[in-house]
Amino acid sequence: MNFKLSITLIALITLFLLTAGCLVTSQQNDLEKYELKYNFKQGEQYSYEVLTAIEKPSTKVSETTDIYVVSEENNHINLKVLTKTVTNTKSEEQIYHMNMTPSGEIIKIKSNDLIIPEIQLELVSILEYPKKEFAEGDVWSSYFSKNDSLFIDNNLVEYTVSGNTTYKCSERSEISVKAGKFDCVAIETTTDYILDAKYKSENESIFLKTNGVVQGENWIDLDRGFLAKSEYNVNKNTMTDFSELYKDLGIENIHRSTPQKSYTASELIDIKRK
Repeated sequence: MNFKLSITLIALITLFLLTAGCLVTSQQNDLEKYELKYNFKQGEQYSYEVLTAIEKPSTKVSETTDIYVVSEENNHINLKVLTKTVTNTKSEEQIYHMNMTPSGEIIKIKSNDLIIPEIQLELVSILEYPKKEFAEGDVWSSYFSKNDSLFIDNNLVEYTVSGNTTYKCSERSEISVKAGKFDCVAIETTTDYILDAKYKSENESIFLKTNGVVQGENWIDLDRGFLAKSEYNVNKNTMTDFSELYKDLGIENIHRSTPQKSYTASELIDIKRK
């Protein structure tokens, strides 16, 4: 009798475990799948309001960013980006051109300023979407590395930047912004990066090394792939080496460490279509 009871219990437990496994698999299979890409059309214009608050020194930066879709063909999207920035003390404009794929991989940037969208959240973030379907809880990553040189105020600037961004799909919701209501999916991002830059002034150079961590949440329109709104926290530290600048004075190893924390929020305020 006890033997038969034991056999029955073992059978029931085995059946329960198999059923539980099927339920988990079924739940995973039932998760809604998403597939994102930048479905931009030539002639479109996306306008954003970007607000940045820097902790030390206490600074508030207000900015409008207009993204113009110049062309989209042969699996490439060409964008013209115009930013107008107002800080506590001044205002300025900046224009740059970007070539990217529909998945968000940045191929080339043309600018007269130091432009690194992967770590400059005030420029409106461009996320790199996976080239396959994904669901809530899925995680993916992308690596970026680039080096370039340009002239700023007649001074040569050479830089190398590398980093890794981890993405996580969190939830789906209708998001209301100034441009309207959009069916969106939230993507959380964490970017760790290192930026090495050399500013050459006259015959001397100043070296800067920045280590940073950028964490944020982005709400992406499921139909067109554009950013509806985002919030980011940035924590970075820049080590500046002035040693070469003062070597003729017999002063060696002059360094300055500048930690900085900031918060940036972007919101889509208008969409214009041809």
